Amino acid sequence: MKKRVLIVGHKNPDSDSVCSAISYAYFKNLVDKTRLYIPCMAGAINKETKYILERFDIETPMVINSVVATVNDMDLKGPITASPEDCIRDIGRLIRKKNIRSLPVTDSGGRLLGIVGKEHLSEHYIERVEIEDLSVTPIDLNVLLAALNGKILANTGKVELLTGKIFIAAAQRGTILNRIRKGHIVIIGDRTDVQIDLIKAGCSALIITGESPVSEEVLALATREQVLIVSSSYYTFATAKLINLSVPVVSIMSRDVPVAGLRTPIVEIKAKVMESKYRCVLIVDEGNRLISIITRTDLLEPIQKQVILVDHNEISQAVDGIEQADILEIIDHHRVGDISTLRPITVYNEPIGSTCTIIANLMFLHQVEIPSNIAGALLSGILSDTLLLTLSTATEKDREVADRLRKMTSLDLDIFGKKLLKSSIDIKGKTPKEILLSDFKEYVLRDKKVGVSQTMVLDDAEIATVEEGIKVEMEKLCQTEAYSLVVFLIVNPLEKKGEQIFVKGEKEIIEKAFGVIVKDDKCFIPEILSRKKDFIPRIGSFLMFLS
Repeated sequence: MKKRVLIVGHKNPDSDSVCSAISYAYFKNLVDKTRLYIPCMAGAINKETKYILERFDIETPMVINSVVATVNDMDLKGPITASPEDCIRDIGRLIRKKNIRSLPVTDSGGRLLGIVGKEHLSEHYIERVEIEDLSVTPIDLNVLLAALNGKILANTGKVELLTGKIFIAAAQRGTILNRIRKGHIVIIGDRTDVQIDLIKAGCSALIITGESPVSEEVLALATREQVLIVSSSYYTFATAKLINLSVPVVSIMSRDVPVAGLRTPIVEIKAKVMESKYRCVLIVDEGNRLISIITRTDLLEPIQKQVILVDHNEISQAVDGIEQADILEIIDHHRVGDISTLRPITVYNEPIGSTCTIIANLMFLHQVEIPSNIAGALLSGILSDTLLLTLSTATEKDREVADRLRKMTSLDLDIFGKKLLKSSIDIKGKTPKEILLSDFKEYVLRDKKVGVSQTMVLDDAEIATVEEGIKVEMEKLCQTEAYSLVVFLIVNPLEKKGEQIFVKGEKEIIEKAFGVIVKDDKCFIPEILSRKKDFIPRIGSFLMFLS
């Protein structure tokens, strides 16, 4: 299987973030056949992006909440297993041959039953000094014959499973007959008279050791009484020992098994392996079917999800667990943030209006075929992030790329742009908290934690009805999440007069940075601000000046 690479944008994904992930995954899968690139979202899709994907018939990327490495990120191998009917002797040989410490035991459907390890084998061999009672653990006759290198001399009863208590006929004749009970299995050497008496006493089977000859009288009597007679190639001690090693492994396996699933984080797997006396964890699916086995050796190399970040490069905006991921590339158009890597990576970062512009240019450079739906997604990302190319962040490169993409899609920019704008501006039915957090980003500027949200409206009255509720939610963020400043930017793209701003926290930062007065937790700035190009840089410059 190809190694999977997740391409993901920031939390609270906007259209540029999602469209750039989709388009870059398409591009990378064209130019790199060694990996499988998968577009993802670090949060729920918004209405505008949903409109774009439906308009261009593009599958919605999967949502990922974390890139913490899990079992699914490992190169899992099919496990060596035992069945519950396998005998202990064969299990021991397999463990020695494969140089492993333990074996999982599964049923015919692959479901995990237990585990058997070297400690079980040694305990069975050393501590069990008595011969196994086959009433508790019957032995398959074929397994026993293989172990004893034996053969059947009589079996008119058609015995397939040997069961009953085992008795070694090593005493005087009278002692033996006094102790024998009906149904016993007797291990005996070349003693014809005792063999006859044992059959008459009701024993179920005779195991004749040392390949000793058996008289016709004994065979005839055994045939008539349906008594099993087996000839063993080994003498008494070895025969008894091999019978003990021929019992099914189910009799010694442990059912206390360390298990995990494919979604279990690697950090939990490491803890389980360290705690396990078997030095392993067994990986099972939802139906308890065994998938693989992970040992300490499997965890020697670092295990990470491979990711490419688009439209962001700050930890606060990234999907959870990004510090533990293997970041391969960053494609962005924001300020350089605080994400760092252990080795050099490819970074594309330009001061332009949209990440989609960067990705479209890469496709142009490599002269790859851009299907109309991908061209539509790229164009939509550019128009969305630049507010139809009207924001101060929109550059000549954004306009040139947008025009090339427009020709590929045969779209009318004015008509499509207005539909796109309309699809994104809808706060009806949303709670103040949902409105505030729908496009919320966190920044750390000097020693200040700043949260900035923005929204667009076509009617200023819409926001007025939820103004107090939004301010309450902003205050909660300051108190519960320790924000120094929380700001809510409101723009009406039809009026293009400027932006109304709600402010909570250290309001003087806004007043000094923009030369305004904050009254009743709000103010007005007579220009349309870009969060990344205008708003955040001014606050950052002001804070730097103070320091």
